Amino acid sequence: MRAVATLLGGAAGIAILAACSSGQSGIQPPSQAANVQGTSSLQFRVGTANYQGTSTYINTVVTFRQPNGLSATLFNTPTITGPAGFVVPAAAPNSASTASGAGTDAGTNHISATPPTQPGTPAVATTFAQVGGAFSYGFAPANSNTSGTSFYPGLPGGRAFGNALGATVTDVYTQPVYRSSGGRRPFVLGPPAVPDFHNGTFPPGFLGYDSGFTSFAVTPVAGSYALHLEVPSSTIGQLAAVFDTTANLTNAVPLGTETAPVVAEPGGAGHAVTFTVAPAPAGATQQVLYIVGVSGSGAATMYSFNAGAAGGVFTLPATAFAAGDLVAAYVVGADWDIVGGAAPNNASPTPALPAQTDITISPIAAITYA
Repeated sequence: MRAVATLLGGAAGIAILAACSSGQSGIQPPSQAANVQGTSSLQFRVGTANYQGTSTYINTVVTFRQPNGLSATLFNTPTITGPAGFVVPAAAPNSASTASGAGTDAGTNHISATPPTQPGTPAVATTFAQVGGAFSYGFAPANSNTSGTSFYPGLPGGRAFGNALGATVTDVYTQPVYRSSGGRRPFVLGPPAVPDFHNGTFPPGFLGYDSGFTSFAVTPVAGSYALHLEVPSSTIGQLAAVFDTTANLTNAVPLGTETAPVVAEPGGAGHAVTFTVAPAPAGATQQVLYIVGVSGSGAATMYSFNAGAAGGVFTLPATAFAAGDLVAAYVVGADWDIVGGAAPNNASPTPALPAQTDITISPIAAITYA
């Protein structure tokens, strides 16, 4: 898990951190920590993302963990540098906290974050800004701030990220990053793919667990991609730890196109909803069914099924939805086990990942629950 672990009794690793500029997401107040450099494990992979059979984008997977599987730090600053020919587009804003979209990354071959700055000093606009970091399973807008807020998907009053469903989704990147809101969606793992967290012990509004992958609306280029990760210290301009690793994209040909699920209410009004997932397309070995219930107020509830390569028919009871809810579903095929690497299923410091992490994203299918 990422920073939310601190609210659930986990001891997420913290480096010695300092405050950042006014108006930007800050970081944890100064706090002595364990040896982040010596005890943390960083993994990074790249691949392709087949988006609805219409576009091929770059996909990334990162894990940055303590020996117990929790996020290595509560604040870090990542930079992904692609090979020659990899070009970041100018982009619409991802949220109020990244007001300029790609910012200074536009037109370059890097996707970056902004390091801490002195209070009152304007921060450079970048893709991740000062909110985005690498956590236990994926990149997330979860860098801690000066008040010690623990950011998590669904944080009430958190930073909203636009999406095609019109749902209120906070503090999780909707994807593919760099697309306009109408082309992005949340990929948050909910029950029954992960243990049910609707038991009163989780933070208010918690939507689910990170899926590990972050796709960007950038044309993939074969070659080496470098991830540089900085962990700041209590002194602005000095670092507590630095990590570097690379990942290779050897094949820019995407996985086959994923078919949209079929959503139905076969028993009629007020009954269970079924979701039919087709077998995985060429190259995909696993599938995850993502389901989002959206109320009239925009409140979102997330569910997921680990649909495997075979697909099948999956069912949620009538109690999962209310009359008038939008029930939306989409499928992601992948060449690794997305759910198997996620919290709380996997507490390994280095969960298994293939050499290249490819995904394929289906169109959205939806009904209005009767």
